Amino acid sequence: MDRQRIGFVGPEEAGKTTVATMVANRLSERTDVAIVGEAATFFEQPSASPESVGPLGVHWTVVDHSPGTESLENAGDALDTVFVVVTPAMLDRVPTYERVIDQLDSDVYLVVNRFEERHRDRLRDFDGPDLAEYFYEDDTVAEAMADGTVPELEEWTTEAILLESLQPERLDTAEAMVALERGHRSIVNVEVESDASALAVARSFREKGYAADFFRCNCRCHDGHVLARVRPPRT
Repeated sequence: MDRQRIGFVGPEEAGKTTVATMVANRLSERTDVAIVGEAATFFEQPSASPESVGPLGVHWTVVDHSPGTESLENAGDALDTVFVVVTPAMLDRVPTYERVIDQLDSDVYLVVNRFEERHRDRLRDFDGPDLAEYFYEDDTVAEAMADGTVPELEEWTTEAILLESLQPERLDTAEAMVALERGHRSIVNVEVESDASALAVARSFREKGYAADFFRCNCRCHDGHVLARVRPPRT
């Protein structure tokens, strides 16, 4: 079993806990997940058993850090991936978090909350971490959080954040299979155009003895991604 710890950081009022809560909720529908920080208050069982780790054999921990950089500075090497959550108006604060994350052995990605189409050019020109995902301005999300319930997004998924954490590099099916067979990658990411192709690609990996699972994304050109990996040893 592998462990994957992802952290969410950002300024006050950026919606960091909102994003962490939605990601943790989606993960909890797939597998057990441990949740640390304010986001844990939205779940009846914030801690998880390592027994149920989903098809990929990954035990997830979602860490919702306090606003600012102080708790991040004390994180050490405990995080595999850090997501900096900001609104479009807060993009100039991202370098402060980058400087701290540079001292950690962690990957870093950007998540933009309360996005509107008028911000697209500014986001495209932004010189900073790669964008993992953006979430549109949505009053129902704020209302749900205020009521202490997990927001539900219609026709929008948080799973791209999980993809970036596990394996951001995309390969085609043949390249991915070779990468696993030759030990060049421990986990591979294959874009798939439809649910039908996802089933076929996942089956091709499983027939070769690899673990595989399907993750949706919000891209307009394809439906999602199949991640495959060498099966972790049983413990």
